[in-house]
Order: sequence, then structure tokens, then C-alpha cells
Amino acid sequence: MYKIIFFDIDGTLLNGKKRIPESARKAIAELKEAGIIPAIATGRPPFRIHEILAELEIETYVSLNGQYVVHQNEVIYQNPMKKGAVKRIAKAAELNNQTVAFCGSDKILGNSLVSASSKGWKKKISNHLPFTPPHFIVNLIFKYGDKSKKPILKEYYENRVIYQCMLHATEKYDAYYAKEFPDCNFMRWNPYSVDVCPEGGSKAVGIIKLLEHLHIPIEASAAFGDGLNDIEMLKLVGTGVAMGNGREELKQVADKITESPEKNGIQIGLQEIGAIKNK
Repeated sequence: MYKIIFFDIDGTLLNGKKRIPESARKAIAELKEAGIIPAIATGRPPFRIHEILAELEIETYVSLNGQYVVHQNEVIYQNPMKKGAVKRIAKAAELNNQTVAFCGSDKILGNSLVSASSKGWKKKISNHLPFTPPHFIVNLIFKYGDKSKKPILKEYYENRVIYQCMLHATEKYDAYYAKEFPDCNFMRWNPYSVDVCPEGGSKAVGIIKLLEHLHIPIEASAAFGDGLNDIEMLKLVGTGVAMGNGREELKQVADKITESPEKNGIQIGLQEIGAIKNK
């Protein structure tokens, strides 16, 4: 019997039009009726998920790839990056002519497109786009559009609690950063961008802390995801479900593979693992 089920957001709960399908909304309501806790597990910072939490009436979440965990409005786990590591990331990005965003729980600052799109008119445009741009468009934006000449200011990260950095570096830099930053965990999300978290940090760690807090055994948990940063999560929980649109690497470690969000993947997946009834 499941007691809690975790859901990634982008590509899992949200479809290509950046909306939660009605079938997913109803399925999550059924979970609650069955006494099962629905929870979010995302790479997004808390301030970027408030609307989704309110829409689904969810009070439990693992954010910033496991570094900031909340249950019923109480922060039960925080795992910020070491200040020295953040400073070295900033210096390395500047040395390599790369852009970077520094994520706190309340805002993102930096010299990259990610930080710019979190405020002002760019945020309004992003929030009201009727669709999610195709991956190749997103990749082109980061490849050619994120060439900011602005310096990486100390005010972006000094005197702030940073849980995650979003570094815009191509895959050829992976070995360099892995070698120079053994105290960090790097999770790539497209050919030009990578999330940087504290060493060992992942959604799985945040989930473990939450399960311990709630006294829920791992086997009574399940999770749905689609990306590379969901691999540890799906391997950890009692039942890991990969979305049909998910990465092949994720599908290889999943216990189940469901349909995409556009094809009622959340509802079908929950029915297949027996969390809700197949009506």
C-alpha cells in the first residue's frame, strides 16, 4: 500500500502546453481520497512552483533537486552549497567565459538567461507562452543566445544561501568540472546546461529526509519522472515510473513506463501501479 507518491513537474505533471492535464488533476484528487500523500519532486526552486502547489492543493515538496524540502509549510531539510564551492564555480565560469545562475529558495540571480527570465517582462512572456518550446529550440537559445558579456557579480552569491547553480557549459567541460569540483554534483539537463548541487545531493536524498520525517518506509513510496535528474529518485522509491516521453536512461531503471502527459500518463501510471482504481 502506497503512503506517498512523488511527481516531477516539467515533462511529467506538465504537458507540452505547460498545463496540468485534467486527467492528472483528477488522479491526484483520487490519491488524496485514498489517503495517499501527493508530493512534488523538482529541480525548480520553491518560488517557481507555488502556482502548481496551489492548483493541486499539495503541501509537500522536494525542490532544488533535493536540497530544500517542505512538508505542510514547514521546512524539514536544507542542504545549501558550501560558500567556497559557490565562489569557485563563479570564478571557473568567468574563466571559461560561461554564464551561471545562483539559486536561493526565494530568487535566482546571475548573468544568464535563466536569471533574466525569472523577473520582469521576460518572466511574464515565459509564464504566458501557450506551449513549451521544442528541445532543439531551447538548445539553440542556450547555444547562441546565452553569450552574456556581463560579469558575474559577487552580489549574485555572497551573503546569500545558495542551494543550486545553473551553469551554462557544453558537455566538453564535464570532465573538467567533475575533476575540479569533487565537492559538487553535476546533473546535465541539455547539451549546454548543467545543474550544480552539493556533493551527493539529489532528489533521492531529499526524499529520504522526508520519508524519515514522516516515518514512511521506502517501499511505501512511488515516483514519476522523465529526466536524468530523476534517475536516483526512481531507483530509490518502492516503485519508479518513467513517463513515455522520458529519457531512455531513465526508462532503463524504471519499474514501470507509462504514457506521456498528453496521453494521460499520470492517470494511467497510477492505475497500473494500483494507487488508484481503473474506472
